[in-house]
Amino acid sequence: GEEILGKLCLFVEIWYTMEGVADDDEGRGSRGTSLRAKVYDMVDGEMDSIVEYFIMLLILANVVSFLIGTLVYSGPGDSEVPCPSSKHCLLLVDAKSSFFEAFELFSIVVFTIEYLLRVWCCLENPDYGQYGPILGRLSYMTSFFALIDFFAISPYYLAQFGLVREINYTTALRLFRLIRLLKAEKYLKAFGLLDDVLAENGPLLTACLYYACMIWLFTSTAMYFTERYNPEVAVYFQSIPDSMFPVALFLTGEFPLVDFTPLGKFIAGSMAVVAVA
Repeated sequence: GEEILGKLCLFVEIWYTMEGVADDDEGRGSRGTSLRAKVYDMVDGEMDSIVEYFIMLLILANVVSFLIGTLVYSGPGDSEVPCPSSKHCLLLVDAKSSFFEAFELFSIVVFTIEYLLRVWCCLENPDYGQYGPILGRLSYMTSFFALIDFFAISPYYLAQFGLVREINYTTALRLFRLIRLLKAEKYLKAFGLLDDVLAENGPLLTACLYYACMIWLFTSTAMYFTERYNPEVAVYFQSIPDSMFPVALFLTGEFPLVDFTPLGKFIAGSMAVVAVA
C-alpha cells in the first residue's frame, strides 16, 4: 500500500511540474520555468524558435511536394491521346511513390506531435487556461488554428484506420494536404493584415466590385444578343449565363474566341480596352 501511495505521489508531483499549476485551481499555467510553459513558447509562442521555423519549412515542403507530384513522369507510349488527357499517364508521384509516401508519413508524424503538444500546453494561454484543464483544451481544439491542424492530419488517419473508404495515395485525398498551407497563417499573420485592409478600404472595394459586376453583366448580355446566332461561336452564347464565362475571360484580356460578328468584334474590342485599362 505504501509503495502504491508513493508512486501515486510521484506521479502527481511530475504532473504538477509539467502542468506548471498556478496558485489557483482553474488550471491556468504559470508562464515561466515549467515544462509546459517552455513547450508553449516553443510551439505556440512567437516565431522565434527552431521548432516553429522547422514546422514552417515543412508546411512549404508539403505544398511543393503536392505540386511536383502532379508532373508527368512519362507518357503513354505511342498513344495518340495527349498525356495530360490520358488516364495512362505516369505521374511523378506514382513513379516515386515510395519517396512521397515516406515524406507524407514523416509529415503526419511531425504534425500530429505538434498538434498534441499544442493541445497539452494551450492552458498557458489565459484565454483557455481560465476554463480549466478540460474545458480549456476543448475550447482550444475548436479554435480556428486548432481545427486547421486537425483537418491537416485527420484524412490520413481516417483512411489508415478504415473509417472511410480506402483511398489510394495518388487520388484526390492529397488535395487535403493543401490545408496545411493555412497552418502558415499562424506565423505570417496574412489574414490579420487582409482584415485590416478590408476594414480600411471597405467602401472603395465594394464600389469596385459593384462596377465590375455591372460591366460583366452588361457585356455578357450584349455578347449574347450579338453572337447567339453566330454559327462559329453560338455554342458559347446560348444564354446569358452561358456567355458570362467567356466574357469573364475577355475582361481579363484573354480572347480564346475571335470569330465574332462585326458588332460582336466592336463589343469585344471595347472589353479589351477595359481589360487593359
